[in-house]
Amino acid sequence: MVCVVRYSFLLISICLRSIPGADAMVKVTPLIGAVGNEIIIQCATDKTPQDGVYMYKREGASKNRQDVFYYYKDNNFTPKSDMYKAKVHVAGTFPNLNVTFSKLHSADIGLYWCEFNLEEKITVGHAVTWLWIEGKKEDETKKQNETKEQEIEKEKEKEKEDIKCPEDAYVKIVLIVCAVMSLLCIIGFVLVILKVKRCWGNKKYRPSNQPSDSVYEEMKRSNSDGQTSVRILINSDYQSTKLMR
Repeated sequence: MVCVVRYSFLLISICLRSIPGADAMVKVTPLIGAVGNEIIIQCATDKTPQDGVYMYKREGASKNRQDVFYYYKDNNFTPKSDMYKAKVHVAGTFPNLNVTFSKLHSADIGLYWCEFNLEEKITVGHAVTWLWIEGKKEDETKKQNETKEQEIEKEKEKEKEDIKCPEDAYVKIVLIVCAVMSLLCIIGFVLVILKVKRCWGNKKYRPSNQPSDSVYEEMKRSNSDGQTSVRILINSDYQSTKLMR
């Protein structure tokens, strides 16, 4: 916290040097607010008369300033940004005003000051406010929201896993059954091929059927008849001559 205060006052000193019309007598008022709460910034001057007042904001050591609002002496309030319409309220008697900022958050951190105008003459208010917002509550809410989101995501992932697990198991069972069936089909196909090959081999190398006994007897008879006829034909002359002798 000490480092934050030192850093804040360093930024204040830098910013004061860059504010036109600010002198050494300008009072710096540091304010610390909490996220979600409201805080009041004084916007006043001792130099009168004045026509109206501008409020400006500068973040850190940035040279760019933001227009917060313009307040005219007839109580005409003109916010310069949509974010300040419902956030900033002005009360009091001009030129001593109390500016209330509600629903603070970390984006409200910065240096605030008022510049009064009388026609084209500018007078810086006698107080410059350095507003610092404690972000502990915001950080805690962010952490709680992050943890809740993480828990929700984990539950969703668990639900997805629970939904996917039965499907994965069913797919695995189907794949195993298909693999077993295909293996059995391959084995049966191989056995059928081997069986067919054996049958063809047996048909190819099977010896011819042995002739029956009746065939052998007929062959013997035919041979004996042929021999006798041949003998008769061959030896007919010889026998005739022999008989004549």
